[in-house]
Amino acid sequence: MLISHANVRILLVAAVCLLLPSTASAQRWDSAISTGHKGGSYFYIGKRLQTTMQIRHDVRIGVETSSGSIQNLARLADPSSDIGLALTQTDALSQFLKSNAKFADEFIVLGDAGKECVVLITGKNSGITGFSDLKKKAGGEISIDDPGSGASATFAYLQAMDPEFARTKPVYVDTIEALLQIKVAGKYTDLKAAMLVQRASTRSAPVKVLLENPNDYRLVPISEADVQNSRLPDGSVVYSFEKVNIGNTTGDAALDVNTICTRGLLLASKRKLERELRSKLSAVMLESSATVIGEDE
Repeated sequence: MLISHANVRILLVAAVCLLLPSTASAQRWDSAISTGHKGGSYFYIGKRLQTTMQIRHDVRIGVETSSGSIQNLARLADPSSDIGLALTQTDALSQFLKSNAKFADEFIVLGDAGKECVVLITGKNSGITGFSDLKKKAGGEISIDDPGSGASATFAYLQAMDPEFARTKPVYVDTIEALLQIKVAGKYTDLKAAMLVQRASTRSAPVKVLLENPNDYRLVPISEADVQNSRLPDGSVVYSFEKVNIGNTTGDAALDVNTICTRGLLLASKRKLERELRSKLSAVMLESSATVIGEDE
């Protein structure tokens, strides 16, 4: 079959277009921030920082999704990574510095990224009424959504601080799937609870399940006697002990719970970001932190 000159030209243009990078992939950023799952609080902090830096300083910040705090820190510490900014929980940073001590001199804290609290959900008839009960369940399991998440860092921190809790195993499984197993399998599963770390009032998918099924699930409180606290290099404590309301359900006493909360931090790499860019980022965080971070929900 003969191909016309016009068709040849069309084919050539199409071939060249395939070889060229797309507009999105060709976009060059001044730096990039590693955030969290798309749709989560850290992701939206990254998007607001991106917008604010573009408007105020014509600086282009790329927003990268991730599995959470641990992956964010690994990217920031990796000299081959383009990530110059990262969001992390303070307990995740504390854990990371134990095995990466030199990293303490490689970043600066640009700002507070809000308060994140531990949400532990168990079955209504599990017999678990407090965190101490979970420690007694030798061989029991707690679900964590991802090994690179902030919840994973919190779990590892709690295990490191308490030998009794070290007997409890983390299971990396989707939290909704874990809640289904807790409801359906009951005593026939080793899965005793699901752990989240989030802003207390955020109605995440697991929290919606909790709210919509009060006869199947309840919250597990964590008291100050349950957890040993420690401090970061700057002297601040890793956890605060607070009574919070889960899912913005004021008036429902069943959703008021004592738990531990940790602060989120926005970090910047000293090596990857030039002084001028760090200065612009610092100015934005001083002048517009409420806009970028948003208030604790």
